[in-house]
Amino acid sequence: MNKQNALRLFDYNVWANHKVWNFVLALSEEQFKRPSDYSIGSVHQQVVHVMDAEAVWLARIRGAAPEIFHDAEVFPTRESIRARWDTVEAAWHSYLDGLLDGDLQGTAEYISRTTGKQYRTPVWESVMQIINHSTDHRSQILALIHQLGGETGPHDFIFYTWENPARE
Repeated sequence: MNKQNALRLFDYNVWANHKVWNFVLALSEEQFKRPSDYSIGSVHQQVVHVMDAEAVWLARIRGAAPEIFHDAEVFPTRESIRARWDTVEAAWHSYLDGLLDGDLQGTAEYISRTTGKQYRTPVWESVMQIINHSTDHRSQILALIHQLGGETGPHDFIFYTWENPARE
């Protein structure tokens, strides 16, 4: 993977997150916070999880101390979530903009929160992980919104490419 591809995939990730975010904004407060036993929980909990995971993986790639995963109550409103997420997205863009192609072949070392074991992951795989993870949870968020009676729509990569053709 080269820098141009990493930037394009991350731009897709941001685009798709914002598409889903618009559906989240249309929910009532009760719908947004309604408990669910599906995956991470409520739409609120899911959104905070995605935002936090993006921050944690960036810290891992940068070799920084990993941020803690926040409980959804740390970000009680959509406004507080959006403000934090905008910061996370800007940090990702700053990081990716400063990369050289070879940097993607570097390694991120971290301790997994799931297994407690130390891992070494190529940076390009870490970038792919966050895009894949966010896609997975966006789908879960859309399923919850649908169950709540809310409007949903596509967030597939191809829809992004149709709206944002690659420059040759």
